[in-house]
Parts: sequence; structure tokens; C-alpha cells
Amino acid sequence: MKKVLEKFSKFMDLFGVYVPTLAFAVLFLCFMATMILRYCFKISLNWGSELAVLCYIWIMSFGSGKGLSLGDHVVFSLVYDRCSPKVQMVMKVVYNIVLFVLLLVALPACYKAMMRSNMITGVLKIPYKIAFAPFLYMLVDNAIRSLAYAWKSVKEYKEQKNNSASEEVSA
Repeated sequence: MKKVLEKFSKFMDLFGVYVPTLAFAVLFLCFMATMILRYCFKISLNWGSELAVLCYIWIMSFGSGKGLSLGDHVVFSLVYDRCSPKVQMVMKVVYNIVLFVLLLVALPACYKAMMRSNMITGVLKIPYKIAFAPFLYMLVDNAIRSLAYAWKSVKEYKEQKNNSASEEVSA
């Protein structure tokens, strides 16, 4: 099971690290080309701005799960840090289960809305189904990660409790 999780984690890193990195490189190049052409050569580059916005959407959608896994998200540490380990574990579990449920509730509606859309982007004529597909990935990725973190929080609490109990016995 551990090897499967490690392979899954590496697969998710492909989408959570490398795709956003590539999208950021494209965004930066589009931004620079747009600025140079606009201000140096007086040429307006509409597709560059649109591509930069789409890259930003892809960066945020694909990168959010990795940010969540690294703990690089907003937490209310003033309250959390003052709680006992048991209460901290309960807070983590409740937060992650609520997040999981909300993401699962949002998924069907977002999928239906995206599949029904016949809209295309203004300049590049990219269907919204492709442009916003990473949003569905984000919902699924974050739902899976939140469920895993809830399980991990309980497991860590039990290990911490067992370690402190064994230290008391040996002391």
C-alpha cells in the first residue's frame, strides 16, 4: 500500500509541480513579449494577455493541491496553537472532512456546468471545457488530499499518544 501511495504521490507531483512550473514559464514569456511589443514596438498582442490569464488559472488549479500538502495555506494558529493535541487533531479532522464534503458537493455541478458550456475564449478560441478543465482536477485533487490528511491526523495523534505513554512507563 505504501508503494502505491508513493507512486500516486509522484504522479500527483507531475501535475502539482511540473505543470504549474511550465505554465508559469509560459505566463512569464507571454507577459514579457506583450510588454516589449506594446511599449517598444507599439504592437498590441491580445493573444499574449489571454494566454497569460489561462496560464494563471492553470497554475492556481494545478498548484493548489501541492500548496495544501506543504501546509502553505491560511490557518488560524492563534487559536489552534493554544489547544491540546487532542483538540488540534479534532480540528484537523473536522476541517478536512468538511472540506472533502464541500468539494464533493461542488464537483457534479461544476462538471455539468463545464460540459454544458459551448463558450470559447475571445482571442485564442480555446473551448472553456479545456481552459477550465484544471479546475475539476483541483476539486478532485484537494478532496483526495483532504481525506488523506484527516486520516493522517488521526494516525499521528495515536502515534504521539502511544509514544508519550511509553515514555511515561519507561520513566
